[in-house]
Amino acid sequence: MFRGTFAVIDLSALVNNVKKIQSVLPQGTKILVAVKANAYGHGDIAVAKAIEKSGSAHMLGLASLEEALRLREAGVRIPLLVLGYVDPLSFPVASQHQIELTFTGSSEDLLQVSQLSTPLQLHLKVDTGMGRLGLRSVSDVLKVAESIHQRPDLHLQGLFTHLAKADSPEDGHTSAQLRRFEEACSALAARGLLPPLLHAANTAAALQRQDAFYHMVRIGIGAYGYAPNADWPPSLSLQRVMHLYSTITRIAWLKAGDSVSYGATFVAKQDCRVATVCIGYADGYPRSLSNRGFAMVRGRKAPLLGRVCMDQLMLDVTHIPEAELGDPVTLFGHLAPDIWNGGALFKQRPEERERWIGETFSAASNRAEMPLDTLSRLAGTISYEMLTSISNRVPRIEISF
Repeated sequence: MFRGTFAVIDLSALVNNVKKIQSVLPQGTKILVAVKANAYGHGDIAVAKAIEKSGSAHMLGLASLEEALRLREAGVRIPLLVLGYVDPLSFPVASQHQIELTFTGSSEDLLQVSQLSTPLQLHLKVDTGMGRLGLRSVSDVLKVAESIHQRPDLHLQGLFTHLAKADSPEDGHTSAQLRRFEEACSALAARGLLPPLLHAANTAAALQRQDAFYHMVRIGIGAYGYAPNADWPPSLSLQRVMHLYSTITRIAWLKAGDSVSYGATFVAKQDCRVATVCIGYADGYPRSLSNRGFAMVRGRKAPLLGRVCMDQLMLDVTHIPEAELGDPVTLFGHLAPDIWNGGALFKQRPEERERWIGETFSAASNRAEMPLDTLSRLAGTISYEMLTSISNRVPRIEISF
């Protein structure tokens, strides 16, 4: 059975984005691609395997040990770094699966870690101004580094920080953070404890702050084709990786005075033609777009009427007379073709459907686009949240060409 709502994940665009970012970095700079939060909603296993196969990144970044273990269980062998907190009691599991960890605790916390049979690689995080995780003082960094150095089963592999305002290049906050990070690096170097991998830059800093490059940069939203700010270098021409589509399941005429959806927040001032679409907030489409969002039908904007429901939303297609039951709807990304394969899309076997979708959307890479950034602003949020909110009941169909 096929509901008619799905996301196309362009893995070729993903790999090309990483390579384009690599092309503007100094030779030898390593890249970590963040695949946390189900690869920003794109599908962690498919994304991780595409990155690993392409050799476009040195490492993948996760938010939790559970996320990293899921990739290992799926056969992903590329180096993994958990960027979030991991309880020291879970260190043996990480070492067994060769998963590198972030450590933000004290020397005393390391005493909880029993002797490990396989050495564990640790990255110390320095809180230079994010106020979230990390060691606050240089003295704490030195103390923990000394404790790690004294244990043969622990290895200090990296030192890093996270920049809070890298997407505001004129703001002095980033420079202040980097100065604090340099202080920690210098102190460790003076003691002979400086690890081989220093990293500070996220996507924004990787493209705008050469003083933040160090040995490795961590790429998140840029890998998926979206800008961290409005000053994104246009010469890179990054490609969107996710494209979200659904289908019209009913078209009906409403008379003046008729209402649409819960709360009757939309009341027709004149007769209008309304299309029901099988996607809602349970799929990750924001309820905050009620009465203000829009989608694309047959290449034209269709305003959203009334409140977004859990499983459905309604569009005004009065001005699109050719719109029909079963037509594609583009929520964001490259515009869909005008019809779903003559309706056969819903009758095909899954493998045939995915092959047709792959062929159709591989050829659609030069189509006009329904911009996610525009929807994000209308919803009062950012593209990161919109992407990661697409729920698991929306099938991801990967294409690569």
